Amino acid sequence: RHAHHIIHTCDCSVMLHRIIASPVLSTETPRRALPKGASRCSWGSPSHYQPRPALQYCRQQPSSSSHENKSTHAMNLILIKPTERSTDTDAVDLEPNDERTKHILSHLNKTTGDTVSVGFVDSLGGCKCKAIVLQRQNGGVRLVPKPNTMHQSPGLPEITLVLAVPFPARMKYLWPVIASFAAVTRVVIVRGKLSNPEFCETKALKPSAYEQMIEKGMSQGGRTRPVKVDICLEDETISRHLLERLGLVCNTNNTDGTARIFLDCGDEYATPPPARDIVLEQCGKENDKIPSAIVAVGPERGWTDEEAKIFVDVCGFKSATLGSSILRVDTAVVSGLGIVSAALDESQQQSDREYKRKRIHSPCKGTESTNEKE
Repeated sequence: RHAHHIIHTCDCSVMLHRIIASPVLSTETPRRALPKGASRCSWGSPSHYQPRPALQYCRQQPSSSSHENKSTHAMNLILIKPTERSTDTDAVDLEPNDERTKHILSHLNKTTGDTVSVGFVDSLGGCKCKAIVLQRQNGGVRLVPKPNTMHQSPGLPEITLVLAVPFPARMKYLWPVIASFAAVTRVVIVRGKLSNPEFCETKALKPSAYEQMIEKGMSQGGRTRPVKVDICLEDETISRHLLERLGLVCNTNNTDGTARIFLDCGDEYATPPPARDIVLEQCGKENDKIPSAIVAVGPERGWTDEEAKIFVDVCGFKSATLGSSILRVDTAVVSGLGIVSAALDESQQQSDREYKRKRIHSPCKGTESTNEKE
């Protein structure tokens, strides 16, 4: 009986499988091949297909060639270089083929009399304002700053990224992402012992390539502070001499208010502290200075033990971790900059609260003299 029950169960399973897979009884009817150029639609015939409102809205935008759509990018701030700014009226003239012109006219749909957000790039931090759009007869745009809208960018924390040259495709992806962080003011590209020598010849490390990508990231991040880039690939290994020449070595007292972070995932014996804790510990020593940090990220194969000793034991860096996961270089850079940026903001807010508390609780000079007289 037991064997007959097994055979009967198997037969039922086969029959059930055949019924479900049957094209006649299946709930999904076979799809017919559509004519060339027709669109697939879930109701009616393809010829009666009507686009959804979202697609209809996209088609209402000004038409442009596919090459122009690929070249344009989203801008949260129209950046103006110092050489483009008029010395008399601060007005800026943009050419018709400029990406900023295409963004203002096609993406933002601005016309004469409308306003846009403009940022003037400056080594001191730059400034932002509202500018009036004036369309020119040649198809270009003139931007005229509105009175009483110019304001200087506040003092923000600073981050220096020390990055061992990664895979070229990842380096090209990272340039605009790094530049979008408001706190990043310097990027130093070095060669690690485990870096692939062929990666040092990539075009992504040429100024003609990364300058445009940095401008794209700054525009998307809405920042006006420029990003300085140092390409140091002529040195074969990481050494104290190299880091000292770049100004990255800690002083003897370790009281400059800069958090030096050497990203390390640790091993089975010891795990470094989180990067956030290192920033709050190091930047809290100097409350009167704007907090800053230096973040070192290794190549795909990581830093060697000798390089780790140079960073930590010789140059004053602190080993820190982003968690227990083993991250790719591009993931480690983005997550590391995000965590360190948030920690620097937190440290600056703590310093501001401490400064205000001291001012409130400190006695006035006039009160002290009055009490002494009494």
